[in-house]
Amino acid sequence: MKRYLPLVIIAAVALLTLASGTILYRAKRLPVLTMSKNDMPSAAGAKAIHVRGPADATVTLEEFGDFQCPACRTLAGAINQLEQNYAPRLRVTFRHFPLVSHKHAREAALASEAAGLQGRFWEMHDLLYREQSVWSKAPEVRLLFNAYAETLGLNSDRF
Repeated sequence: MKRYLPLVIIAAVALLTLASGTILYRAKRLPVLTMSKNDMPSAAGAKAIHVRGPADATVTLEEFGDFQCPACRTLAGAINQLEQNYAPRLRVTFRHFPLVSHKHAREAALASEAAGLQGRFWEMHDLLYREQSVWSKAPEVRLLFNAYAETLGLNSDRF
């Protein structure tokens, strides 16, 4: 028995380390944030995917965006430039992908959908990215989003 004791101790420590690592990994994983159907505005005109550009375009670029993500903001500028340069041949689609780590991303997605219900999704999209440095640091964003809606000429009661 003395001969196998070191192997038993090593195996026990290895199993304990593996079990601890698994438990820590599962505890530290962030839950995936998805916008449920209950959270999304529901109306006949609401679309989950927003499209800009001709339906018969040769290239379709699909963006999964988070309005609070700095990299998405940078990409939005590049996509706008592509749209200007290749307008008749490029179609852009946008889908929401708010990250858990961004505090106001989900609210921004809902604000853009509310603007979309009034036919101004893309205007709100561009405004949210342009003003990201302002609203992303604000403690309460609803007042800012309401002000943005008024700036775009949206019906504030419907918004």
